[in-house]
Amino acid sequence: MTKHAFGGPWTFVKLELLKRYLNFYTTALQRQPFKRVYIDAFAGTGECEIKLPDGSVSTIEGSAKIALEVTPAFDHVHLIDLKAKHAAALQVLANAEDAGRVTVHRQDANAALQSILSRTNWQSTRGVLFLDPYGMHVQWSTLESIARTKALDVWYLFPLSAVYRQAAKDMNKVDEAKAAALDSVLGTTQWREEFYADTKQESMLDDSGSRHKRTAGTADIASFVHARLGSIFKGWVSEPVLLPENGPPMFALFFAVANPSETAVNLSNKGAQYLFGMHKAKKIGRTAESAIGQDSLFG
Repeated sequence: MTKHAFGGPWTFVKLELLKRYLNFYTTALQRQPFKRVYIDAFAGTGECEIKLPDGSVSTIEGSAKIALEVTPAFDHVHLIDLKAKHAAALQVLANAEDAGRVTVHRQDANAALQSILSRTNWQSTRGVLFLDPYGMHVQWSTLESIARTKALDVWYLFPLSAVYRQAAKDMNKVDEAKAAALDSVLGTTQWREEFYADTKQESMLDDSGSRHKRTAGTADIASFVHARLGSIFKGWVSEPVLLPENGPPMFALFFAVANPSETAVNLSNKGAQYLFGMHKAKKIGRTAESAIGQDSLFG
């Protein structure tokens, strides 16, 4: 099996939250008339190597393997990855499943998602989507299409540090390419006003002047993204979980529900809030074993 080498201790957190929620989700919906689907937009290979704080490396199941092993099973699983080696490894996993249950898409994630979303009957289908992008790759237009299904629960690991880097300290250092990338991932130009403010700067060499400086920190950016997601996901959106928990945050993990119905909101809220409570109590993602070794609903 080809390993997907990335991540750190925070990877245990996101994968355990995902696994426990998937088990909760398929169990809760097993007697409902809906077809159950799982979509992994950046599926990797099925395994990943994680560097631990002590310098050792742990190999754990990735999100694709986790989803395929969920019981009750999803009716269909879509695994997306643009990289040839990743897609080949995913196809090996798919070949071991019942014929037709798994589709591997070697495509750009945004294009693949738009295709899957447009071809699925969302009146008779419900599902979970995992977005763990390589950098700032998820376009806001894709998120809008996801929200319009009114049928998907979404775990989104937002690339907080990548946005922070692109939003340079001085606005005049945010070139057209960086600005376009920020517009795409945030779906608005409003970040220019929200992240920056005019500040007076004095020096012995220059007259006093006004400069557009970034005043938003990572927590401010995460709050901005939370509000943006809430504007399109009409069920509910969780407060961000900042990862890693120690040191400067690199990611903000969000859970978003597209279905606005009271039944769907109550169900998803029950499962996700229980898990967030476990995380707050530091019962999530403590070790590789806890991340991949629990088969019970909430363990």
